[in-house]
Amino acid sequence: MKFLCLTDLHDNSAAMRRILADAGAVDSILLGGDITNFGSPDDARRVVEQLQADGTPLLAIGGNCDSAQIDQRLDELGVLLHGRGVIVEGIGIQGLSAIPPWRPKMYQFSEEQLAQALQSGYAQIAGADHHVILAHVPPHGCKVDRTYFLQHVGSRALRQFIEQTQPALVICGHVHEARGIDQLGRTRVVNCGAASSGYYAMAEVSDTVQVEIRKA
Repeated sequence: MKFLCLTDLHDNSAAMRRILADAGAVDSILLGGDITNFGSPDDARRVVEQLQADGTPLLAIGGNCDSAQIDQRLDELGVLLHGRGVIVEGIGIQGLSAIPPWRPKMYQFSEEQLAQALQSGYAQIAGADHHVILAHVPPHGCKVDRTYFLQHVGSRALRQFIEQTQPALVICGHVHEARGIDQLGRTRVVNCGAASSGYYAMAEVSDTVQVEIRKA
């Protein structure tokens, strides 16, 4: 199954159009948070509807620059994956919105709440052949959660969950400068980079995982 993975769009419609044109046809879109730049639920709805315009299925989560109200709107649109899991063609995909506590006035949860959301989502896909996580925040202590100042700002709860369950693939973002691919045990971890700057990832999941980061 072929996925277009994009995070940190920050409501940049021009960049989104470039990415869609560059990526071509895919089976599904995974929208990994920071859909808006501290925008409104209507802003998020507009982005989702533009991405779905050709009928491509989409799953989404909120990022730290989104809000609980945006997650609610994603739920109303039938695309929200936070704390949930769905199985598509044998691939179990679960989602994790927001980030651990970091800065004021951002969409964030405690590590305990993030851990609960991960367990809730996993319970819904336990029978899947393959396991994928769509998270805004990267796991803590790896190549793709390190800031310009070399601080690791990822989620400890997500890191522990990955070590316990060893999903095939984790799609994340949040730390724009940490764009790249890392390996945690059997898990491929991909920070897609900022879609607002034209970066995205293409992922193919079957018995193997193939991932490439591109720029439109």
